[in-house]
Amino acid sequence: MIDREQVRAEIAKFVKKPAAKVGDGVALMDLVQESFVLVELVIELQESFSVRFGQEDLSAVRSVGDLIDLVLNRRGT
Repeated sequence: MIDREQVRAEIAKFVKKPAAKVGDGVALMDLVQESFVLVELVIELQESFSVRFGQEDLSAVRSVGDLIDLVLNRRGT
């Protein structure tokens, strides 16, 4: 079973920042300035955690916490 910290660590690794700097309230656009990099992050998370997201799933995602919640909800954890 995966947990919040595992997903956070994967996000932190992708954006090359310490996990401590990737808190739930951090806006995703503060971590990645270009939308194509955000798409790459989402693809990385889908592959790493064996989940799939549709465009409608991502429309409400604004923060690291939102993205972590989405991954965990898809994994059923």
